[in-house]
Amino acid sequence: MTGLLILLGCIILLIVAVTVFKVHPIPALLISGLVLGLATGGSVDTVTESLLSGFGGTLKWIGLIILFGTLLGEILAETGGADVIADSIINLFGTKYLPFSMAVIGFLIGIPVFMDVAYLTLLPTILVLSKKSGHSVLVLGLSLAMSLTVAHALIPPTPGPLAVAALLEINIGEIIPLNVLVAIAAIAGGLFWILLNRKNWGTTEVTETETEIPDKKKLTGFKRVLPFAALLVPLLLMSIGTIFPGDNPIISFIKNPVWALMIGVAFALPLLGTKNFSTDLNRYFQSAGAKCAIVILITGTGGAFGQVIKDTEIVNSLFSDVGNLAAMGIVIPFLLSFLFTTVTGSITVSLITSSSIIAPLVSNGTLDPAFTAAAIGAGSLGIIHVNSSFFWLFKEVHHLPVGKLLKSFSVLSAITALSSGLVLILIYFFIGS
Repeated sequence: MTGLLILLGCIILLIVAVTVFKVHPIPALLISGLVLGLATGGSVDTVTESLLSGFGGTLKWIGLIILFGTLLGEILAETGGADVIADSIINLFGTKYLPFSMAVIGFLIGIPVFMDVAYLTLLPTILVLSKKSGHSVLVLGLSLAMSLTVAHALIPPTPGPLAVAALLEINIGEIIPLNVLVAIAAIAGGLFWILLNRKNWGTTEVTETETEIPDKKKLTGFKRVLPFAALLVPLLLMSIGTIFPGDNPIISFIKNPVWALMIGVAFALPLLGTKNFSTDLNRYFQSAGAKCAIVILITGTGGAFGQVIKDTEIVNSLFSDVGNLAAMGIVIPFLLSFLFTTVTGSITVSLITSSSIIAPLVSNGTLDPAFTAAAIGAGSLGIIHVNSSFFWLFKEVHHLPVGKLLKSFSVLSAITALSSGLVLILIYFFIGS
């Protein structure tokens, strides 16, 4: 019981440091890990070694995956590849079902492209479509933002799900099928709520933002297929190991996330064109490296904090006699992740911290790895409100009052989390348990 109280105290210390005192997650995670290790009887040397071991063990392969995933997103966003995906889906479903179209667009583009970049890239499209169709800008914006958030929380190669897989020591391909099902449930629940309330938001009450449409070249011919291939091929390759398990060297190569993402990037390279190819590619590498560096470091420190928890064996001893927790085992990581997102405002920090705490329950066989990863992802949708940077981005580009955004975006994020969590529990109860 003493160990549990120490762990809870360190978690509270971490939350307060990040939210109240605005301490960056990297020192907050390291200091919390150090305090936890020392308070449970470890020496400075052993706790430091535990932190360094967790940091290095987490980043030995996840760093490259995050880099290549970010690089792919950079190329698609700036070459017009993301626009091809968006335009194709709009043409497929038409203007009548635009909220659904925006949700599909957000889900696909949110996989390789960061949320804020993707939303700002598609903002001119939202404004034009609202004028032409009569749909409220808020309806379309919420549909897009919701699905971008879901993809960010659940679908590799976004950094959060990659970190969850690394911390739970599970193959990325094993989490994709279940996470996709949970993501669909989240988007379905969110869309239902948006459409149920769309009459309350009218068609013109959101102030339109004068946004300069980026000057991007139009992709023609076979190049219009490349963005879809660059996005979907890596996901299929990473999943193929669960369909064809074994020691086949070719399958072992293509299902490896590092090589799968490099193959995806290779599909996107022709979008750069031949003129200044090397210069442009180097620029994308520089930009991707700058954007993902801090995420990689946070992921590593999350692994360091998790390693201290594992080494103290507090969680192992707490649940050693519980056995299979059935549906409750899914609820625990879901609620923990939901809490961290709501309190810290960061989905990525929530995913990493929750996984670090729950990892011992996976390693000792108490919790199923794939269902635990999905539960953490679903819970990380949380309640997005005033402590989230994306909340303020959405507010500023649409000139919305905070109260209105709390009643729309914040409630919507909670709906998506609860929808995905409920479906996940049902799946686990009937299939996984």
